[in-house]
Amino acid sequence: MRRNRALLRASLRFYRQHPLQLALTLLGIALGAAVIVAVALATRAAAVSFDRSLDVLAGPMTHEIRAHEGVVDENLYRWLRVDRGLRDVVPVVRLRVTVDGSSVDLVGTDPFALIARDDAPPAAGNALAALLTEAGAVQIPVAIAERFGLVEGEPIEASVAGRAVALNPVAIFESAEGEWFGNTLLADISTAQHLGGRRGELDSIQLRLSAAGAADLAAQLPDAVELRAFDDQRQTFDDMTRAFRTNLTAMSLLAVLVGAFLVYNAMSFAVVQRTPSFAVLRMLGTLPRDLFRLLLIEALGLGLIGGLLGLMLGTVLGQGLLVLVTRTVSDLFVSVDALRPDFSLGQLLLALSVTLAAVLLATLAPARAAARTAPAALERESRAQSGPSARRLLLPGLLLVLACPIVIVVSEQSLLAAFVGLFLLVAGYALLCPLALRLSLAALVHGGARVGGTALQLSLRGVQSALPRTGPALVALAVAVSATVGVAIMIGSFRISVADWLGDTLQGDLYVYLDAEGARLDPAWQASLEGLPGVSSAAAARVRTLSIDGESMRVLALDRLAAKVRSFDIVAGPEDAGQRMLEDGHGILVSEPLARRRGLSLGDALMLATPRGAVELTLRGVYRDYASSYGGAVVAQDVFARYFSDQDLSSLALRLDASADAAALQQQIRDLGAAEGLDLVVVSNRSIRERSLEIFDRTFLITDVLRALVVVVAFVGILSALLALFLERRREFAVLRATGLTPRQLFALVLRQAALSGVLAGLLALPLGAAMSVLLIDVINRRSFGWTLQMHFDLQVVLHAMLLSVAAAAMAAVLPARRLAASDLRDALYDP
Repeated sequence: MRRNRALLRASLRFYRQHPLQLALTLLGIALGAAVIVAVALATRAAAVSFDRSLDVLAGPMTHEIRAHEGVVDENLYRWLRVDRGLRDVVPVVRLRVTVDGSSVDLVGTDPFALIARDDAPPAAGNALAALLTEAGAVQIPVAIAERFGLVEGEPIEASVAGRAVALNPVAIFESAEGEWFGNTLLADISTAQHLGGRRGELDSIQLRLSAAGAADLAAQLPDAVELRAFDDQRQTFDDMTRAFRTNLTAMSLLAVLVGAFLVYNAMSFAVVQRTPSFAVLRMLGTLPRDLFRLLLIEALGLGLIGGLLGLMLGTVLGQGLLVLVTRTVSDLFVSVDALRPDFSLGQLLLALSVTLAAVLLATLAPARAAARTAPAALERESRAQSGPSARRLLLPGLLLVLACPIVIVVSEQSLLAAFVGLFLLVAGYALLCPLALRLSLAALVHGGARVGGTALQLSLRGVQSALPRTGPALVALAVAVSATVGVAIMIGSFRISVADWLGDTLQGDLYVYLDAEGARLDPAWQASLEGLPGVSSAAAARVRTLSIDGESMRVLALDRLAAKVRSFDIVAGPEDAGQRMLEDGHGILVSEPLARRRGLSLGDALMLATPRGAVELTLRGVYRDYASSYGGAVVAQDVFARYFSDQDLSSLALRLDASADAAALQQQIRDLGAAEGLDLVVVSNRSIRERSLEIFDRTFLITDVLRALVVVVAFVGILSALLALFLERRREFAVLRATGLTPRQLFALVLRQAALSGVLAGLLALPLGAAMSVLLIDVINRRSFGWTLQMHFDLQVVLHAMLLSVAAAAMAAVLPARRLAASDLRDALYDP
């Protein structure tokens, strides 16, 4: 016990004498842990935000009844309460109301259904007579009243689906955030139906049912509606976002992997610096296992301190990432609001455990190397280089690289296995890098002797001699830069694929729709717009959320004219499958993500739920679609007309004559809408493409941030390695100074060596980055989202990678180079 205490005191003394080295090591560990924590907190907060939104929607209820067409007949509510005798039943009509340019939700319900409930919205029974009798009467939560400066009794000018309406605040009530109906305007159901022009219609009916009661009720409901559990919606959200969350987690683990190289470098150098002390301790009777245990305890302490710092830093970083994550989830999946990250003890402990495991694994090699060497050898090699031989790493590196394709092929469609394969590739390649660096430098030194001058030779030999110290940091930098290369190629390929898809899909000149949730156009608008001068055709589209094989999804119904303004990039089936389906009105097309996720093949029968019962549709083709990773489907308007009574339109695509003035037509259509009290949105094909690509760029912003964080971790490692290296070679540089090298020349020499190191790291990063891009595009992307992408290689990606690598290494060398150039020559020469 006393011997162990002496060893620990010696370790503490060493780190007190090298505070900067300690600080950089802790910073590298902390950054790796921080990225894990930040990603975990941000993705969990997005999920919690959805849960809270659903809690606000569902309140104490467990189920809801929705129509296959999106509209529930209000007579069904009467049947549930009167004929079935159910009391935990609440009808709901939801409207999106615009007040002072901002949107708020308005809920129409039955006040009598809420009054008797203890968990009803506050003041639901107040001003009951006014709610039931006055036009436009609403109750307003205090938070919304304060937000818009609303006063009880003063009329409000608002709009619903582009139509001007007048609201009458009859009461302002207190409500807590997240309460059932607590952040919405409340109105009697008849008032909401009148405001939305939806006489006799409900959006849903909420119920509180037991499992047995739900099964019994579901069997008695008419075919036009279905009973859904709110818990199923939570599960659907988890299913939709699982791949997205897995991708972010993998990127955060990459930061930890880079950090592990830094820890290995730091611990290896710490062992070399203390080998004289270790030699003395061994000759005094210290056992190899004591030294081994000492270094592991040191690593555990460093990992614990750095990990705890990372947890604190990650909570701050997580707030920034949360904005990006929730915005991406809202763009790709469902709308969620950015909340404060919820701190989960389990997630924090998991991040700390992963960090500690990485630190301990990175310390095993230097600890074993120190513990297994004999005392005399330790003393002789006190200034020698440590670390495993580059040739000894060749075989395990090759085995790991070869294991990557094996794991991917055997795992079939497993996303987790794909990431395991990716990490096997990265780890294996990293083990091959030391030998590649050594051979590359040997070739450069040999070639430089023929064509280069003294300065080049001095720089190359300096990099070569420093390789045992800087090697792990250069490998970490190469891995970090390779991640930027691989992800950049993937994003570039994705963006070009999306742009090409938009160009092929959107062939109309103008698109007309109402920019309001659930707003629809009267079918008469199709003939009206087609009759305008300059318009050659107007194709109608209907977008509805329908149930296919028991799964709710976005279904697009197109008429025959749509073939003129929309094409389908068919990836399975005849090239003209889409056009044929629209013309003959039979069958269904599904998107590529849906087909992959469900394992669908041509000719499969899909059951479409309709008000008249389930209808069997034959799968006639699979089309490329980047609009949703969850999947969607397309049917002909004839199919929709046969089984659904709702014939309202979602949008109209206009083809214009060659001589038509698009800008003038846009304004003319807006004026026609205004005359009908509608705020019509009229946008060009180009505007839609630009908006879509803007959302695409915004979606991948979080990936860019995470890549930058990984490079920052690598930069810290390079800085730490160079500081330690130049401290070790201080006397060598002093000799150069004594032979006539000026401080300015020494500074330039150090920067040249760092830049050459950066070039080597950049060159090593390119093959790994290219391999990562193939895995990301052809394996991980397909398993995550079901999309097929065309690979596009951009030379700028290579140039950016090289510049990033060289800049990171050169900037990291500035501080140690300045310290060397300004150091006292006599002290450095006589430093033992």
